[in-house]
Amino acid sequence: MAEKKTNKKIKKRENEDVDSPVLDDTVDENEVVETDLEESMDGKSLLLDKKRVLYLEIDDEVIDIYHRIMISRHKFVYLVVPQRAILFQSLINLKILKKKTEDDGKEIFLISNDEKGVNLAHKAGIPVYEKEDEQGVTRLFSSVTEDDQMKITPMRATVNSVEEEAPTRLSERKMSIAQLLNKSANLDDRLNSSDAVATAEKKTKKIKSNVRVVIPNRRSLMALIVTSVLVLLVIVYIALPGATIYLTPAASVLDTSINITLAEAQRNSSELRTNPDNMIASYRIKSTSSQSLTYTATGKRFSDRGANPKGTISIVNTTTSPWPLIANTRFQTDEGIVFRISQGVTVPAAGLNGPGKLDVSVEADEVDASGQVVGERGNIGPSRFFLPGLSEANRSKIYGESSEPMSGGVTDFITFARAEDIEGAKEMIRGQLVEGAVEKMRGEVATQDVGDGLFHDFVLLEADRTITVSEPRIQVDETIVGQDIEEFTISGEIDVFGIFYDRRDMLNILTKQLEINKSPQKKLMEISEDSVTYRVFELNDAEGKIRLTANIKGIELYDIDTDTENGQRLINKIRDRILGMEMESAKAYIQNLPEVNSVRIDSWPAWSPTLPKIEDNIDFVVVDAVNTN
Repeated sequence: MAEKKTNKKIKKRENEDVDSPVLDDTVDENEVVETDLEESMDGKSLLLDKKRVLYLEIDDEVIDIYHRIMISRHKFVYLVVPQRAILFQSLINLKILKKKTEDDGKEIFLISNDEKGVNLAHKAGIPVYEKEDEQGVTRLFSSVTEDDQMKITPMRATVNSVEEEAPTRLSERKMSIAQLLNKSANLDDRLNSSDAVATAEKKTKKIKSNVRVVIPNRRSLMALIVTSVLVLLVIVYIALPGATIYLTPAASVLDTSINITLAEAQRNSSELRTNPDNMIASYRIKSTSSQSLTYTATGKRFSDRGANPKGTISIVNTTTSPWPLIANTRFQTDEGIVFRISQGVTVPAAGLNGPGKLDVSVEADEVDASGQVVGERGNIGPSRFFLPGLSEANRSKIYGESSEPMSGGVTDFITFARAEDIEGAKEMIRGQLVEGAVEKMRGEVATQDVGDGLFHDFVLLEADRTITVSEPRIQVDETIVGQDIEEFTISGEIDVFGIFYDRRDMLNILTKQLEINKSPQKKLMEISEDSVTYRVFELNDAEGKIRLTANIKGIELYDIDTDTENGQRLINKIRDRILGMEMESAKAYIQNLPEVNSVRIDSWPAWSPTLPKIEDNIDFVVVDAVNTN
């Protein structure tokens, strides 16, 4: 009864610390080995460190033993192996087990009294224990500190007692009577195994001697080559075709506007420090501009050497009544040259023989209808003349004709200043003064320093009522009117008042508004800073504020980049739809997508009528929609 209790105690320790098979009261070969070892210790407790002792069953396979060793958390593992175990059936089993455990950083030791197993273990290079030391303590394992040891109370065995020595590694095998009885049987097994190996080697040599190399005939070789080529072509046709699809996303112009307040910095400094929405600082500037110019006199009169052309015209009257004309009546060509009659005449009425006609002498004016000297230009050929003093309705009723050229015109004149020249010069310099002052102010604004130590991109606010000018101060000699001069000088000075602001402040507000107004499926591709315009709708001089509506344009396009969620979703949608589709059908499908502006498909091979059926063989490239020509 005491022996059974001790045996159960051993079984519990094995279950808790070793996870080995449970030992019950039935005595088998495992228990024989266990009790023999414990019996050799004379009832002393066996001290073990954290190494693992595994008790194997006779039918345990190598793979099962390996898994149990791997479960152990210890490097050194001791295997108690019963006789006739499957592990000892083959040297290969032991070598495999040793190799696998060493690869995993573990070392195994065997404890067994199986003659054949001990022999194979030595051949496999696995240590075997089966003796006691001189002190009578079974030294299966190296001793360690007390804290790392566990105590196993030995159980006295009733059968199969071994020598009272602790198991140590044998330098030579020690056989028992039972082993001697089994020796002949084991020897026969080894001989049979050797005979089997020899027989297998003979068969292998015989097979090798019977092998003959047969060279195929030409027809078979050609058939093999053709078949291989066809198979290769099929593989190439199915696996290698590829296509690259170039997508240009659809782009559109995004136009946005927002109301912005320009607040004078000095008068609204407190409010500006709070960074109110859509409000930026502005500053006042004054610039003075002065200019002078040379004006060309336009008055002209003939000199003593100049002469007007003269000639004869026929006045034609198509009415049924005589048509009286006063002296100096004008007859004008389509080019603006004016001729006059010297005295009054009456043109006869039309009769049965046709219109009434009267030949008269005419002389050209010194200047034409536009004020230019006629002179030689009046020596014209036969022409038709209309009467500019008549209404349009009457000009077709009476007119003049010449059948001979005019002659005698000589161009020679003297230039003089007219009153109109003085007024024209003043108007010209006034415009140039304002334009020059604004241009000068733009340059001054760019270099302004408002004293805050920051870098600014100042620009002039150029809108209605934001730039004011003083009355120009003009200097010109007005006594030159009527004098024979070709040109004269005029000068002036003007004051210009304006407002400037930081261009970046306004761009930041407009850019944020563009981001707000763009479509969620699109991205803002480009912002046209040059497209900024504004319109002032309120000037509040009392508060020092200007309210305006600013506009800006940008380019937004559908986001189909493959590195974005929206783009990847669209690419997957297209790829799933067009797999194996005909080229033209696939192109039409993609082209009709609202996200795509244009599509181009490059396939390989080029003659392939359809797209690949393997999705990895279709690549997508997104083309820049803004810089594409």
